[in-house]
Amino acid sequence: MTSNEAETPSSQAPIQAQEPLVVHKSRFSKIWILPIIALLIGIGMVYNDWRNRGIMIQVEFDTAEGLEAKKTVLKNRNVDIGLVDKISFSNDKSTILVDIEVEKDMSSFLVEDSEFWVVRPRIGATGITGIGTLLSGAYIEVSPGNSNIEQFAFTGLENPPVTSLNADGIHVRLISRGNKPLKVGNPVMHKGFEVGAVESAQYDDLEQEAHYDIFIQAPFHNLVTENTSFWNVSGLSVKTSTQGISVNMASLDALVSGGVEFGLVDGAQPGVGVPQNHEFVVYDSQESIDEQREYQYIQYVILVEDSVGGLHKGAPVEYRGIRIGTVAEPYMEYWEIIDIAGVGKEERIPVVVNLEPERLMKNEYISNDIFQGMVDDWIREGLTATIENANLLTGSLKVTLQPGGEQITEVTRFGEYSVIPAASGGFASLSKKLDNIMGELEQLPLNETIANLNELIDSTDETMVTTRLSLKRSNQTLDALEQTMQELQSTLSGLQPDSQVYRSVEQVMLKVEATLDELKPLVKEVTNQPNSLVFGQAAKPDEEPVAPKKDKE
Repeated sequence: MTSNEAETPSSQAPIQAQEPLVVHKSRFSKIWILPIIALLIGIGMVYNDWRNRGIMIQVEFDTAEGLEAKKTVLKNRNVDIGLVDKISFSNDKSTILVDIEVEKDMSSFLVEDSEFWVVRPRIGATGITGIGTLLSGAYIEVSPGNSNIEQFAFTGLENPPVTSLNADGIHVRLISRGNKPLKVGNPVMHKGFEVGAVESAQYDDLEQEAHYDIFIQAPFHNLVTENTSFWNVSGLSVKTSTQGISVNMASLDALVSGGVEFGLVDGAQPGVGVPQNHEFVVYDSQESIDEQREYQYIQYVILVEDSVGGLHKGAPVEYRGIRIGTVAEPYMEYWEIIDIAGVGKEERIPVVVNLEPERLMKNEYISNDIFQGMVDDWIREGLTATIENANLLTGSLKVTLQPGGEQITEVTRFGEYSVIPAASGGFASLSKKLDNIMGELEQLPLNETIANLNELIDSTDETMVTTRLSLKRSNQTLDALEQTMQELQSTLSGLQPDSQVYRSVEQVMLKVEATLDELKPLVKEVTNQPNSLVFGQAAKPDEEPVAPKKDKE
């Protein structure tokens, strides 16, 4: 039986019902393959972007000059390590917030003492900087700190730091109460060499003093010790003191921009080194160190009868030309005098002076008690104090201590002060001498002397008039004599051998001589026969012939 015959209904046996085969159709359509692949790629890109995204930090500046989002870069030593992502204002609109994306592998730059600043063209004490940004545009520079603590919010610097945080050296703080300010970037000098710079400058209005942070680079930082002194060398210094006028001029750089210098003065020993951020006082000049530094002192009072006009606080107290102290109070306050002496019981002017043993002993230490005992002994032996002129140009005064006064058995007291006896001197003694001289002059018969002097002056006037007339006549005589001498000189100059007159005279003299030769016979004849001029010359007799003589045989 063929297969076709088996399929006919007449020949086919009854078929039993079978369960239908159910095939479940997949709900996933192939059309979703491409979107899924795209989604996976997108997720991968997002993950890769997240994985490679830099670290976001925020830096606060006062201004956004030269900064642009997505353009301004963050650099360290001219290597790009980040990019400015966004620039916005702070909540109070007082500052600018710059969001910067920093590369992940540069996270070591993001520590709490790192410094950020904008590099742009600047003209400062150290010269012109940032010229390269004229073409490339401004950028942000970062200097990594030394801390291990991470930080992501910073306050940027408005000016570049003078020294690097990693520079080897020492940071020192200076305190100034003078009138010569320093500026950021001013050089720090040592014996003419530039060894550091001023990093910051601030003024404390409460203490009325300036604070400066300076950096001294290695190896010069080893020269900074506990006995080191700092002084200002800014520009041209003109000082008027008791010694006169002194003019000091620093180097050309310091003259233009100013600076500070340090070193040991007056043979001081170096001493031990100092730690970082140690404080020093900066003085106005090297010469003012001895005057402005703080000394230990003991106080005495001088009861002065003379005027103290011209005596100022800080004036020197000298012993035989050596400064040993300073005037603390040119005059004591009135109420303090009343408390000590009572009302109207003290007419002298109390002058308070500080005697400073360090000035006298220099580098040798002496206690105040020992020094006070020495001074008290000097007072008993006749030490006195005088107010003398210190400078004729300025009229300033000083206190001079000198021995030779009256010896005393006990040092007197004025309140809490020991008293140094006062002696007249200087202008006071000079004034007394002048008063004595004026008194003696008043006793002289000045009226009679002046009358005689007037008569002498009148007589002198008459004599001067007569003398003036005589001089005038003498001048006329001298003029005539001078004219005669000129004429004589002119005449004599014409008789010189080379002159025409001389030759003419010579020819005339020759003719005269010839004529005289011709007249000689006539003169001789007249001399022998005077009447020859009337009768003429007598005729000569005829000559008679004479026979020749024969020789005798």
